[in-house]
Amino acid sequence: VTKFRLAHNHSYRDAGTGDWVDKGTTYIDVSCWRSLADNVTESIGKGSAVIVTGRLKSRDVEFTVDGREEKRTFFEIEAQAIGPDLTRGATQALHIKSAAVERQEEAAVAEALAVADNDSPFAPSPFEPAPFEPVPGTEFPAA
Repeated sequence: VTKFRLAHNHSYRDAGTGDWVDKGTTYIDVSCWRSLADNVTESIGKGSAVIVTGRLKSRDVEFTVDGREEKRTFFEIEAQAIGPDLTRGATQALHIKSAAVERQEEAAVAEALAVADNDSPFAPSPFEPAPFEPVPGTEFPAA
């Protein structure tokens, strides 16, 4: 499991002044599981602009602050996919193959090589001369 806190800054441009107005920050906890957790740990760092899709959950918590009871709502996204925000820059993805896919590919290559070694019409026959060597008696006379 990998967890991180996503900060979303609310701001807008004031039409009258043209200045940016900050409306505060919303924090959302994000949890990732399995291979997504591993890939996020390797790829995303603090301050990275990301896009997260997943299931949004909310949790209400009551606690006392300065003798007053307060209720706050906390949000969490159980992430299904996370990626870089490409409006902020370009990136390249590194596709990681699972061990099962690697084994399937290795088996397919080994099978193809075995077939090519034995049954290929282009494979040299032990009864034929090696390619690009003159067959005895067919040499061109020296000029």
